[in-house]
Amino acid sequence: MAPPRITIITPVLNRADMIADALASVSKQGYPEVEHIVVDGGSTDGTLDVLRRTPGIQWFSEPDRGLYDAINKGIRRASGDIIGHVNSDDLLLPGALAAVADGFTQDRTAVSVCGGAQVVRLLPDGSTTRVKTYRSERIKRLDWHDVTLGVPITNARFFRRNWYRHAGLYDLRYRLAADRDFLIRAMMLGMRTVPLERTIYQYRLHPGSLTLNANVRHNRRLHDEYRAMARGYMTRPDSPEPLRLMARRWFAVETVRRLTQQASKKNWPEFRETFWDARDFVPSWPALCVREGLHRLTGGLW
Repeated sequence: MAPPRITIITPVLNRADMIADALASVSKQGYPEVEHIVVDGGSTDGTLDVLRRTPGIQWFSEPDRGLYDAINKGIRRASGDIIGHVNSDDLLLPGALAAVADGFTQDRTAVSVCGGAQVVRLLPDGSTTRVKTYRSERIKRLDWHDVTLGVPITNARFFRRNWYRHAGLYDLRYRLAADRDFLIRAMMLGMRTVPLERTIYQYRLHPGSLTLNANVRHNRRLHDEYRAMARGYMTRPDSPEPLRLMARRWFAVETVRRLTQQASKKNWPEFRETFWDARDFVPSWPALCVREGLHRLTGGLW
């Protein structure tokens, strides 16, 4: 039986210093049926030169509306039975594609498979230091906590291509967190994930990271999207009750984050606006915040 064809999609913008490693991590897999589509958003730093001299990839360059617009373009062009994403500054670990193919072959009813993921920090000398490894079967299978308040390790997940027809593409209203929204929608539709034992993906932390950036302004935008997303799923009529309850907790946590940022800057007008907006929307949110704090202090999941 022929192995399933796998499409890897890599969105990129001005990553001339890192994308070659990402591309090599796919080509070195040795997997016989791989299609690698690179979607460039109009790089001006030499990224296109790297793409021109890299064999075995499909690429195109045109303006886009951000990361998830680029990924959506790649999904529309994909011909593989299975689709995965590799960021231009990350790596696919050795043996990843073979493990993914085996997972789908062994369970033909599975919508997705998920392996482990590691996070490393890039040091100035080019070396790395390990930050965190996610290997929990619970995280791989995904539950309402991990898809909202937790770490869903999205890039360690591969999906059948026809699942995107069912669940839809990434919502461009969320420039930084559309992957989390996609996973929530997928879970609402009954997505079932097969966990893989192998760690298959490496996130690399550096000052320009998009979703793993420690920059305060960047995080504010990200958590504002989380707050809007939580608010939306609290009120959606088709949200299952477990999601609705978790979204309330999520909204409370993100509101506290927002208030803390505003208080640290002594921005009291915005602080009051945020406080009363949250109180009007969820009258019990201060009590939820207290409960979340106690939950964390007593060793519960945050």
